[in-house]
Amino acid sequence: MSDWERALFAPRRVALVGASATPGKLGHLFMQNLTAADSGFRGEVVAVHPKLTEILGRPGYPSLAAIPGGADLAVIVAPPAEAPAILADCAKAAVPLAVIISGGFAETGAGGQALERRTLEAARAGGVRIVGPNCFGVISASAGLNASLGLGMPARGGIALYTQSGAYGMAAFTRSQEDLIGFSRVVACGNKADIDETDMLRAFGRDPETRVIAMLLESIGDGRRFFEAAAEIAPRKPIVVLKTGRGEAGRRAAASHTAALATDTAVTLTALRQAGIHLVEDGLTLLDLAATLDRQPPLTGRRIAVITNSGGTGVELADLMEAQGLRVPGLSEALQSAIRPALPAYGSAANPVDVTTEWRRFPEMYGISLEALLESDEVDGVVPVLLQRSALMPEVTDRVIAAVAAARARGSKKPVHVCWVAPATAAENRQRLLAAGIPCHGWPARTAQLLALTRPVARAPARPAVDRPVARPRTVGEGGWLSSDQAFGLFAEAGLPVVPWKLARSRRDAIAGAEALGLPVVLKAERAGLIHKSDSGGVHLGLATPDSVGAAYDQVAARLGTSTVLLQRQARPGIELVLGARRDANFGPVIMAGLGGIWVEALNDVALRLAPVDEAEALAMLDGLKGRSLLEGGRGRPAIDRQALARLIAALSRWVAGAAWLEELDANPVIATPDGLAIVDLRMRASATTPAAAAIASHP
Repeated sequence: MSDWERALFAPRRVALVGASATPGKLGHLFMQNLTAADSGFRGEVVAVHPKLTEILGRPGYPSLAAIPGGADLAVIVAPPAEAPAILADCAKAAVPLAVIISGGFAETGAGGQALERRTLEAARAGGVRIVGPNCFGVISASAGLNASLGLGMPARGGIALYTQSGAYGMAAFTRSQEDLIGFSRVVACGNKADIDETDMLRAFGRDPETRVIAMLLESIGDGRRFFEAAAEIAPRKPIVVLKTGRGEAGRRAAASHTAALATDTAVTLTALRQAGIHLVEDGLTLLDLAATLDRQPPLTGRRIAVITNSGGTGVELADLMEAQGLRVPGLSEALQSAIRPALPAYGSAANPVDVTTEWRRFPEMYGISLEALLESDEVDGVVPVLLQRSALMPEVTDRVIAAVAAARARGSKKPVHVCWVAPATAAENRQRLLAAGIPCHGWPARTAQLLALTRPVARAPARPAVDRPVARPRTVGEGGWLSSDQAFGLFAEAGLPVVPWKLARSRRDAIAGAEALGLPVVLKAERAGLIHKSDSGGVHLGLATPDSVGAAYDQVAARLGTSTVLLQRQARPGIELVLGARRDANFGPVIMAGLGGIWVEALNDVALRLAPVDEAEALAMLDGLKGRSLLEGGRGRPAIDRQALARLIAALSRWVAGAAWLEELDANPVIATPDGLAIVDLRMRASATTPAAAAIASHP
């Protein structure tokens, strides 16, 4: 653990720069929070003030350098213009970490940006790290440190929350009180001039007090660095992320199918999933899922048992579970025999287990059923539905808590989530369940959603080695687009399955080329900057005679004003696929595969991965397509060679990762048949400058 991490998580002495004795001022609020008796901070708090020698009973000093023994954490609420000088003082006093609460920096415009740069330069010159500026502050619950705008301390637990937004820091307090959600740390980085999301992710990953990491990400500064950190941490510590700013206004202007489908947001979400991160859609789910993962082990399978005192609610919950990709399987006769004696004759020991409305026996029925299901290897998780009277009875709560505690003592990691449908008068029982580490989700839909979200995210395997570097073409056309002849030549050199082609610059050459390839052929216009050829009348299919080739050449030359055409042997019919790639400025090369043809963007059925991938991951991409059944044959159509397609995707991904100059490419369509694959159309664009981002390194 670094010096700045120790200063953040367990500081010995905190210096508040800009402390005030005047109620209502920010410096007074922070002094109150730092010294609040109920926070339990075990370190020392001192004030930095030019005149006062004591504030709220704590000693005051005119500067950081004047503090006997120094400080390891400086919290700055002084005017922003003073920040560079204060950071220089931090450096002189060997303070490893400064949290700058004050606003007035980059968020205000050019002048603030310049001030932020000077502040950062002063910090870096002295080896000082910065949280902020313009931030909510930091909380280290296990140390009792509240150096934030928060009103009091949240409950203590195993969740570390990172956010840029101060409002989410405040929301954490509210949610903590409502549902006993416990936090180890809360860090709001504001402008994140220095310490960013990746720094905090690595720090939380090393923090022994943190069991679950929750992050609200408005932006990711260095995608490759964040991915590598997340891929290393996620297998041992769950990471839950809400990524905001997911709008797609930019896709309307995309020139290629890959650019339209592999948008910045799509690439970012793909990278986060590929790293093993749990993605959520809203802030409430961010906190609730983190709390659920902190309380109970993750769900490692799909088989769920439901115990209910309402048959209708049990059936609804079973339907919702299946909609989330889970199963509510029937139970064996042996397991039903273990449950049935506890139930009335008209109860059901099937799944859902229906204990009926025999409320006097609720404690016994819930307890025995839960114990039997937790001991069984037939299910992977159990959901007791506590609805109305069963939720109101403390004896039922006692039996649920006891059964879960006994299972944990035996080493069971089978999760138990309560579906809670009850009046406010049952709130005390709910709080007891939460305090015992048992999640209580309101209503069946929320229960099914959160239980399903706890399943570990499938993480991509170690990334294969990149092929040898691919040399940049010497000449490129307008906008960086390569000619089709260049693009096909590069793929042919790499051994990728392109349809045989010839270039022709006259009518006579076109006819000769077609005869050499073997009729029928396809004729395509070849002109710099011509991207969507079929829309411009630049593609003629099924030319079966020399005369038809000549006529097509004449039409293309007259309509598009080009004397150069590309001829290809007509490919056999099959399933039309799209393969694509682009180099994302943040995450590097990305590979795309899916259903293609002229309706590729309307279908929007593609899978993305950071490149390169191996054949197993390529198969996983195909399995994730909505139209995957088309690849498997049916209705008189044979299945394609999926393994050959996976090999092509993997080979293309390695080629793309080695082509540092490549900005984007479209191979659409790629014709897939039972006998093989044929790339029949190809567009490729080179970057105007040096590569935006390299391939992400392999991870274990």
